[in-house]
Amino acid sequence: MISLLRAEFLKLRSTRTSLGLGIAVLLVSLVPTVLLIAFIPTHLLNGGELGAGATLVTYIVLVFGILGMTNEYRHGTITYTYLATPRRARVMVAKLIVYGSTGALAMLAALLVAQLVGVIGLPMRGVSYHVPGGGALADYARQIGVAGLVTCFGVALGAFLRAQVVTVAGVLIWALLVEPLIVAFKPGVGTWLPFNVFGQVTSSTLATDAGNVAAHSGLARPEAFLVSVAYIAVVSVAAVVVSMSRDVT
Repeated sequence: MISLLRAEFLKLRSTRTSLGLGIAVLLVSLVPTVLLIAFIPTHLLNGGELGAGATLVTYIVLVFGILGMTNEYRHGTITYTYLATPRRARVMVAKLIVYGSTGALAMLAALLVAQLVGVIGLPMRGVSYHVPGGGALADYARQIGVAGLVTCFGVALGAFLRAQVVTVAGVLIWALLVEPLIVAFKPGVGTWLPFNVFGQVTSSTLATDAGNVAAHSGLARPEAFLVSVAYIAVVSVAAVVVSMSRDVT
């Protein structure tokens, strides 16, 4: 398993997908924070602006996870992966570990960049920068964990659906449009939908910001976490089972 993890990390380092992830995370964590600090009136600046790009990073790592799996099918490298490791469940587990940890690190980097902007930018506006306390650090830790979970979900979806463009477009349409509508009009059903469940782990909205809908939570954080893991596990197992009956050459 260790050699398989090393191989996945090597593939991750040698593709442009990881470079694109780094650039995208840097931009969405830097630009919104800089603009908010620069243009919000000083009496309204309170440090809450430093997490402005966190939601966008969540969607970026979701797409990153999808690309991590669908790129293998698109370029045909999945054949060599399965020839080297015929046990496809082990390949799935390795990809979940590698991409999940990378997604979590991407969120950590985004939060650190935002804090750095705060350290530099807030005093320039005459506003004191306050080091995050225990509550804020706990929120950041949950955001990092959810980023890892969302990345794993993207990997599982990519492995199950395989078609890159269709998967990315379909998942984003579902996450940004369809699921928020269901959450808004059928909150009892929406409570159990995947991106709302991920949002409930952090008690924030991943699917929608309209009216703080995801705050209408029927799940406690531990419950939301377990349901999130269940979503990843079910889709991953389904992807492995389906892949056994598919020709990957």
